[in-house]
Amino acid sequence: MNRHSRALLRLPEATDQSLLELAKAGDEDAFAQIYLRYARYVASVVVRLFGDSMELDDTVQETFVAAARGLSKLNEPEKLRGWLVAIAVRKVQRRLGMRTRRRWLGEQLSISRTVSDPASRDRVDELYDVLQHVPDKLRVPWLLVRVEGMSLQEAASACDTSLATLKRRLAEGDERIQRKLHAE
Repeated sequence: MNRHSRALLRLPEATDQSLLELAKAGDEDAFAQIYLRYARYVASVVVRLFGDSMELDDTVQETFVAAARGLSKLNEPEKLRGWLVAIAVRKVQRRLGMRTRRRWLGEQLSISRTVSDPASRDRVDELYDVLQHVPDKLRVPWLLVRVEGMSLQEAASACDTSLATLKRRLAEGDERIQRKLHAE
């Protein structure tokens, strides 16, 4: 790393574009800054998608390893955060598929959730219990839009689906979740 890039990395206002350019050129410190900037957000998305933190560390690590390998594919620095989330969503979906196969084979996974407000624990537990019975293709978009606050376009991109498909899945997810919450 040259003197200019070291100085740039020390500035809190280093842009995604400058960090991305340096990281693409092989600057490990620049990639470390990208990690520091976005790892917490990616982790929060991953926890919400899983509904627990059992596979959090591995999934976040896999996300950033894949990002490091695929940096050359990202040409729009302003989309860095969404691109990282899209990678994380694919990693989560792969792991959720493995969970489904394990369940199908009779292995039960114990799920523990953490909630910052103890008074909300029952409501959060109820929601996550309902979400465990919603198919992944509906649950993931629902969590990205309704919990993470992503735009429909961002969520469609993260789920690698069309906007129309995402809207249909979101509506069906809303309906199933409401029906199950009111049935209990």
